[in-house]
Amino acid sequence: MTNLPSRLALLVCLVIPVNIEAQEQSHSDSASRKSGTYLKAGLAQWQGNIFSKNSLTQWDVDLFGADYELTSVNLTIETYFKNTLLQLSGLSVGYRKDNLHRAESGHMINGAVFRDFDIKAFALKASIGIEWGMPSFNFDQTEFASADDGTIRYRHTYIYRNTDIPFIGTTSDGVAYPFIELSVVQRPWFLLFETGMRIGFPTFNLDDYEVGPTDRVTHELNRKRVMVPYVFADIGFRLF
Repeated sequence: MTNLPSRLALLVCLVIPVNIEAQEQSHSDSASRKSGTYLKAGLAQWQGNIFSKNSLTQWDVDLFGADYELTSVNLTIETYFKNTLLQLSGLSVGYRKDNLHRAESGHMINGAVFRDFDIKAFALKASIGIEWGMPSFNFDQTEFASADDGTIRYRHTYIYRNTDIPFIGTTSDGVAYPFIELSVVQRPWFLLFETGMRIGFPTFNLDDYEVGPTDRVTHELNRKRVMVPYVFADIGFRLF
């Protein structure tokens, strides 16, 4: 028992320098963190198949799907905090134009927060956010298939519109859905280079019809949330 005070004193002497060193290291990391606001522009490539589950008619997934493929351009303003705020490293606001050949659709606005982790040569960035706007008609697909017995099958897939777009004049013509994103980032000098993948989670309507040999019509409307990924590459520069 007589050695207890001396042991506690020794423990305090050992812990305090370590704690001070950790605080100094944390302060050094915080001070060396590169903050700033960047303007980014980039390209995105989408390709996939919406249909991933059999309907009432038991259609073959490989035979009868809803394929989509399109290229997008995007413009984003992104801010990196000097210090993490609520465990966040920054936030971004952006605009993306899907399908450059059609002006009346494919206009999406997005907002996100992110956390990045420095790994020497680059940073790993994880983001979460919301996309809102008028989706591309590329996601509206109609396909037909026929069987040997004369049965005709029809499927129409389209994004479920769940919000309004101001000044358009119609209701429920827009869509809002969450997304997640994982990317790698390099910020040398005043430049920014980024590449990664974003996965959106829009809800799709799957409108199925089947007309049998006796002209009997079977119909089913399914609504499901679908993962829709795309890959992207951005380049940007620091505004301030």
